[in-house]
Amino acid sequence: MVLYLQVEKLNLHNDKTMSRITSKLKFLPSMITCTSALCGTLATFMALSGDKGLVYASYFILFASICDFCDGFVARLLHAQSELGKQLDSLADAISFGVAPTAIMFGLLRQALRVNGAFWTLDSSQIFILVCSCFIVICSVLRLAKFNIDPEQAYGFKGLPTPACALLVASIPLIDAMVPEDFWIYTVAHALFNADFPFKATMALIGIQVFAFGSVKLLLPMCIFFSLLMVSNLPMFSLKMKSYKYKDNRLVYNFLIFAVIALIVLQWIAVPLIIFAYVVVSFVRWLFNRKKTATVEH
Repeated sequence: MVLYLQVEKLNLHNDKTMSRITSKLKFLPSMITCTSALCGTLATFMALSGDKGLVYASYFILFASICDFCDGFVARLLHAQSELGKQLDSLADAISFGVAPTAIMFGLLRQALRVNGAFWTLDSSQIFILVCSCFIVICSVLRLAKFNIDPEQAYGFKGLPTPACALLVASIPLIDAMVPEDFWIYTVAHALFNADFPFKATMALIGIQVFAFGSVKLLLPMCIFFSLLMVSNLPMFSLKMKSYKYKDNRLVYNFLIFAVIALIVLQWIAVPLIIFAYVVVSFVRWLFNRKKTATVEH
């Protein structure tokens, strides 16, 4: 009995110690969220400087997305969820995943148009194309506002999440900066296959950089499509899991496996493919559920 009381006393002491520690660390989630907002602001500054600045801006958005994941995780770990934290997270997301990718898209469109000089000195068609980059920030803030008032989006989304759109935009300057030697698969394939492989790989990468992500005809429709997708009501699956059992999260685990393999093989080129696959899988899943519901009702 005495031993039992001593153990209980020790457990109570440990609980109080942990409680004091967590109470002193409850500022951490908000600090991480503010770091995300800082990264978004720096990304905007970098993007507006153009050229190499777009690459640095993309890295800042990547770091902001890591912070966006960590602040929620740390808040749950420390039991520090609050309405203030929720609102702060949305404001930070508006900067990091709204304003910053808009600045990157503005720079990409400016490069694709091959224009110089001040914004107001350009002709009306060029100004219109550049202003279309603002679709991203407008739809991002609308998406975040809808998310905050919709309790149904706890374990699922309506519309494309803002970090997904931001990462898609951020991947483009990183793809543009790549050379074939950046791929580990390039070296392996060159050793296993013929001498023509380096030339073919180089031509393929240049084709993606120049004729895809260096063209207004692709960048502008992509900008508008993914912006509107953020404010759509298309149900999209979330990577959040209620449990870690495979049978309860087959879709999430299979998608994550696909994403990891794609990133290993294709590196930054995989990011647009992963986002596009995410949209397609969500759309097919919605059609299947809709058909299933209609069958049950009849």
